[in-house]
Amino acid sequence: MKPIESLNDDELASLVRAAAALPDAPVALVTSAIGLWQEAHPVAATARGESLIDKIRAVLTFDSWSASPTALGLRSMPSQTRHMMFSAQGRDIDLRILSSAESFVLAGQILGPDETGLIELAVDTSSGNAAQKLRTTTLDELGGFHLENVRAGTYWMTLTFAGASIELPPIDVGERHG
Repeated sequence: MKPIESLNDDELASLVRAAAALPDAPVALVTSAIGLWQEAHPVAATARGESLIDKIRAVLTFDSWSASPTALGLRSMPSQTRHMMFSAQGRDIDLRILSSAESFVLAGQILGPDETGLIELAVDTSSGNAAQKLRTTTLDELGGFHLENVRAGTYWMTLTFAGASIELPPIDVGERHG
């Protein structure tokens, strides 16, 4: 095979057509390869991580605080649990906020592709500064997570997988107002 610099236009066009006809690698293998590379090169992965991870913004699709009591029928009884659902590119995020003594518990599950990942909870400083990382936990084998002793306030939640980072809109944790 000739070096690419010495190919004429027809030979180069033939190689390009042959390369374009190759099938794409399966997404799971690409994601796994990126994960292996990040483990082997943690400093480089951190420095270049922004370009390797798709940032996705989740959309709130259900919030029990905003649902009409008549729409819920018998379920309209007052509850200490707030139920929220978010959607983001083939995944649904089920989040429950439960009152527990003087704090709250955030529990939920990622519904969609089976993947391992992390949940990061950050405090919204609302002062123009970046949110401060508070806690990180891993997803269990069913995509579930559980964060205890969360104080009332506004938080940012980010779900990180091998090739994607999903950011939820700000979440108000605390007593219902209004």
